[in-house]
Amino acid sequence: MLVATPLALSFYYSFTNRNLLAPRAEFVGVDNYARLLTDANFLGGFAFTSVLTVINLVLVNVVGLGIALLLNKVGRTYFAMRMIIFVPVVLSGVIVAFIWSRILTDRGVLNTALRATGLGDWTLSWLGTPLTAQASVILVTTWQALGLCVVVYLAGLQTIPLELIDAARIDGGGLIAVFRHVTWPLLAPSLTVNTTLLLINGFKTYDIPVVLTGTGPGGATETVATEVMRVGFELNRVGLASAMAIIMLLVVAFVTTVVVGYLQRREQS
Repeated sequence: MLVATPLALSFYYSFTNRNLLAPRAEFVGVDNYARLLTDANFLGGFAFTSVLTVINLVLVNVVGLGIALLLNKVGRTYFAMRMIIFVPVVLSGVIVAFIWSRILTDRGVLNTALRATGLGDWTLSWLGTPLTAQASVILVTTWQALGLCVVVYLAGLQTIPLELIDAARIDGGGLIAVFRHVTWPLLAPSLTVNTTLLLINGFKTYDIPVVLTGTGPGGATETVATEVMRVGFELNRVGLASAMAIIMLLVVAFVTTVVVGYLQRREQS
């Protein structure tokens, strides 16, 4: 009920002109959905959300797997490094964005360090232009998601029997061959878990762009989630915001079903 009731209400409101300040709502059919097909703000937010999700999916999986392979060793040093890598995961997105805003502002840590080391020509307005602001949001969301991905891959690596690795090496398999034919296929469940989490978290990104850039400049870092909140609670157009949320739900459900279905078939092959 805790999930079904709000979902049913959102679905119903998406077919109305529901307004938080109006006592009644009128049924408008699919007008809200039709309007979104030409809504520049929604389409822009959807495009950036999709790009952010895809880049996060690829970067976090690749870099996370690489770090997991490096840290898949026994020792206090490796244990400490695993703890450090996981720290961003336990921090809220608001805190993460606030920390990085101190680094990426025009007079922040990054530009100050570049000037101090004689690389003043490399300084940029990291949060002040559309392209660099989008890149900054993607960087920060990737950084926060990386720790969980590493832990999942480490858990998968530690379930691989050492006998298989040793047998592959005895048969003459090199480092790359062992990874390709033994390690990677056995990490299929870990890849499925990470991909599912990254898809869901990427499409619902909200707090980091709001705190880091204020969804600017010029709405360049607007996501579907921030647009839903803006339209629903700032403009009081709950019906239109509900239509956005339902569209996003359907997209996430479809993409996740297709991708996870493919990965699960890969696990069984």
